[in-house]
Amino acid sequence: MPALVATPVAQYTTTTSWIAAPAVGQGDLAWLEVGRSDGSTRTVAAFRGDRLVLRAEGRTSTVVHEDCNPGDCDIVRAPVAGADGAFAYSVAFPGAAGYVASVSRAGGSTVVAEDVTDPELIRDPHLVTTTAAAVVWVEEGSIRIAPAVGGTAAVLVGAEATGGEITSISAGPAGIAWAVRRPDGSTAIIVRAITGEVATRAEEPAGGAQLAQPVLMDDGTVAAVSRRIVRGRYAVELIAVAPDGARRVIAQSTPFGRGGPLEAMRPAVAGTRVAARLREGAGGASDAIWVFDLATGAKQRVTAVDRSRERLSDPSLGGGRLVWAKTELRGSSLVRARVLSAAVRR
Repeated sequence: MPALVATPVAQYTTTTSWIAAPAVGQGDLAWLEVGRSDGSTRTVAAFRGDRLVLRAEGRTSTVVHEDCNPGDCDIVRAPVAGADGAFAYSVAFPGAAGYVASVSRAGGSTVVAEDVTDPELIRDPHLVTTTAAAVVWVEEGSIRIAPAVGGTAAVLVGAEATGGEITSISAGPAGIAWAVRRPDGSTAIIVRAITGEVATRAEEPAGGAQLAQPVLMDDGTVAAVSRRIVRGRYAVELIAVAPDGARRVIAQSTPFGRGGPLEAMRPAVAGTRVAARLREGAGGASDAIWVFDLATGAKQRVTAVDRSRERLSDPSLGGGRLVWAKTELRGSSLVRARVLSAAVRR
């Protein structure tokens, strides 16, 4: 069976910064960076940083660069690819201000909405995603939307209808999907269809699996992460939930110990394909990136690394390409970080 993904090539290399959350649009790239002394191996699998970098038309430019706030460098949240090479992102200056914005492939940013929260209460950037023409974000418990070029914001889903505390959100041609954590500890994935209907797609009771990181495919199928603790180990599954609620497991990570923090795992989708980072090997000692075609059943392990020497970010799919970051280590110290890109074959 022909490979789904071609041989990758390096698009960007640095020895001075950790790279996280690369996103790919129509031939353009954006990612987050954290300075060598401020980041760690945890940075690679996170969705936050103090620097947003854009690479478009062969040029690399810095869109946001602020001093790292103590502890987590959570100034700017992961970019999300939109239309015409644009990326949506969000920024927060704790105790001062915050905003949601869109940056064009030319490097110009448009502030879509400024934070309306009491400045003293601002701590983290908003969760953000984007449709073909608009930026969508979570603010004060509600889901809001505004044109990517700027304009009046509107509440798309009120706080009373979101179903709980929103932990992640994504958008696509079929609508918007988000994961929630309820006060009783249960979790759920909720979808607002393009028609405006809001419905719970999947849910797990308190003490059961935790549902997270849903991404919505063009046909309305949700790819998401289900994780639970089994005999003292994390058991992580990549699942697909059809519009009728039917659920199936696409792939599983090797169970791994609870000795360190549980990294978020965010899948990516394009057409009928899903890409994800999975833990492999004895005790989950390796990171691997896989691509699955849900229509044909084809799959490919694109790359794998030993976590003691290298780390992989979660992948991004878009514009006919698969993109991820690879970080080389010496012990727990940064040696080199690269953004890699591979063509996705039809």
